[in-house]
Amino acid sequence: MELNLVCDNAILARHTITFYFVGYLFSMVSCGISSDRFGRKKVIIVSLFLQGSAGIVMALISNIYAIFVLRFITAIGGAGSFIPAVVLAAEVSSVDSRMKSSVAIQMMFTIGYMIISLLTYFVRTWRALMIIISIPSLVFAIVYVCFLDESPRWLLNKKRTKDANKILSNIAKLNKTVLPQTEIVNIFSSNNKRVETWKMFTIPQLLKRTLILMVNWAIVSMVYYGISLNVGKLYGNLYMNFFLNSVVEFPAYILGFFLLNRIGRKKLHASLMVLAGIACIAGIFPVLYGTKAHRWMLTASSIFGRLFITAAYGFMYLYTLELYPTCIRNGALGAMNTFAHVGGSVAPYTLSLSDLVSGKVGRIMPMILMGTLSIIAGLLSLLLPETNNRKMMDNFNDLTKSGELELATKKDAILKEETHPMKPRQPEEDIKF
Repeated sequence: MELNLVCDNAILARHTITFYFVGYLFSMVSCGISSDRFGRKKVIIVSLFLQGSAGIVMALISNIYAIFVLRFITAIGGAGSFIPAVVLAAEVSSVDSRMKSSVAIQMMFTIGYMIISLLTYFVRTWRALMIIISIPSLVFAIVYVCFLDESPRWLLNKKRTKDANKILSNIAKLNKTVLPQTEIVNIFSSNNKRVETWKMFTIPQLLKRTLILMVNWAIVSMVYYGISLNVGKLYGNLYMNFFLNSVVEFPAYILGFFLLNRIGRKKLHASLMVLAGIACIAGIFPVLYGTKAHRWMLTASSIFGRLFITAAYGFMYLYTLELYPTCIRNGALGAMNTFAHVGGSVAPYTLSLSDLVSGKVGRIMPMILMGTLSIIAGLLSLLLPETNNRKMMDNFNDLTKSGELELATKKDAILKEETHPMKPRQPEEDIKF
């Protein structure tokens, strides 16, 4: 009401969501490439400053068109700080701990959801809420300037061996171990050739997994945001339903924590996508055949669907990181997130399908669509290679002819993985670009 977003102007409120997703799409491409070129740390810090400052300015103005622009900038900052952070965590982790670091980051995301649900209950004015949630971005940006180290893998990839050696020495000291006084393994990007992210569309081994991942990222995001936005249509208290749909993400990540290394990335992701689809489709039965006494079943199917799709979405980051070499890893993840937010931007319109058909049939159409697509994406992911206990690739020469990844022979700390001298592997057959 404050911005007069009612009657004919009501559509402007939806545009704020559209501008946010467009900003996210732009950030996925630009920040991914920038992070691979300028480093993870710089992009994270700049993005946090953008996110925090744009959020605060947004709370101080009343022009809806200026708010569109600021929403766009806020999305750039949000994506630009989150994606490189996921990459950085994976690149400073050993084979055994990559899964743990990924789960930890995703759980922080869930904690943020819970904090938002509590804040919206107690702080009912959007301006005060924007300021409260924007200030931490500026605080962490300042803290990271002083205390965050660059990724050693990225530094080695850029041939900055001295800087990488200094950071690895600090890590060794923190872990109470000794950094071997020998030559650090030099990680080159296809010798001296400049590597571009678009290479993932020209190398057959990467093209297949890229196309499958594009479909999976788009659908997992569409289903995730579709279920999230559908919370307002569930029976019961809106704030409680939102809180429950946020809390359920904890068991989702805990489930993955125990199963990811045991079952493997591929089988677990496929299973989660199929289960999420089944949960969505199961929600149609209380709508078609249930009474008021069965309303709880619709809420339960939504919660279970959120659980499975959250786990699938969260572990997609780790799975994608492990499927690409260091030289294009951040750019590849950014490209995949672009398709994710194409799917996310479609989610509100997917729910609008219920407006095209009246009655109970119209209400179940979005759930049928999301459930079916989720099952299809899960089955497609079975065509991807397994990455569990496999070596992380550093350049295109690490690709095998079959596309499968080499089994890891070292399961100790990142120091041992990155600082012990070893001879570069000679591929059986050169990869053609």
